[in-house]
Amino acid sequence: MDNYKIDDSFGFFVNRLATAMRRAFEKRLEEYGLTAPQYGFLLRLFEEDGQSLSNIGNSLYCDKPTITGIASRLEKKGFIRKAKDKNDRRIVKALLTEKGTGLKEALRKTAMDLNAAATKGFTTNEVKLLKTNLRRSLGNVLGQIQGGVINV
Repeated sequence: MDNYKIDDSFGFFVNRLATAMRRAFEKRLEEYGLTAPQYGFLLRLFEEDGQSLSNIGNSLYCDKPTITGIASRLEKKGFIRKAKDKNDRRIVKALLTEKGTGLKEALRKTAMDLNAAATKGFTTNEVKLLKTNLRRSLGNVLGQIQGGVINV
């Protein structure tokens, strides 16, 4: 343990990568007036429009106040509109506007370009293996949290 350095920590390294990716991505998103969390919200709607805010929040690991704030900012920018569910008025759904839908291809390309830059020099198989291993590691950590080993 005497030789252990923070740079050898998997958590530290993954966090550094995530921070660098987010900063690079947010720099690219500036021209659209978006942040990375707002992009994630829109991406969920590109996958399936009309989802509830709670469903989007759960899928992005955001609490209710955070996802409500993101939705409100996107609505002010004209990218989405919020609507009450017809069957349950307590549920608020997010719907893409024409302006929001119009961003789909540009944002997709922006994300793909950054992913390509991050994996420059990797083979297709190396990228696939990296994603597989990262998903596996995330599952391991989530299992620790859900198993009660880590209290959050």
